[in-house]
Amino acid sequence: MTVNALVVFYSRHGETERLALAAGVGAVQARANIRLRRLKDLADPATIASDPVWTENLERMLPDYIAPREIDADWADVILTASCPASPTEMEEYLKSLKPNATTVQIRDDPPDRIASARAQGRQAVESARKLKS
Repeated sequence: MTVNALVVFYSRHGETERLALAAGVGAVQARANIRLRRLKDLADPATIASDPVWTENLERMLPDYIAPREIDADWADVILTASCPASPTEMEEYLKSLKPNATTVQIRDDPPDRIASARAQGRQAVESARKLKS
């Protein structure tokens, strides 16, 4: 049975992006279709420009990711989310916009092997969604 997984993340410096990508790999390993989406920055351009690492990563990420759309959430059986702890507002706003019946799983940043943990969480979320769907 096919499971559709939407991976939504917010990243400034690229760390959370790596967790989201790993969760997406885990979802694919569990045989899910995935869509990977980055939330838009809520900060003003001057604030972003004052942080060179943020600016560099934003320039790199903008061509690669689109923001999540309502149709993405409607398509998804499970929504995997990841956001940087320093900026929870972007994710909070997105979660408020979802329909109440959306199944969301927050990807935890579990050291010491953060990437392997995110991959395992992606797999587990898809396997759980598959059980719920059948």
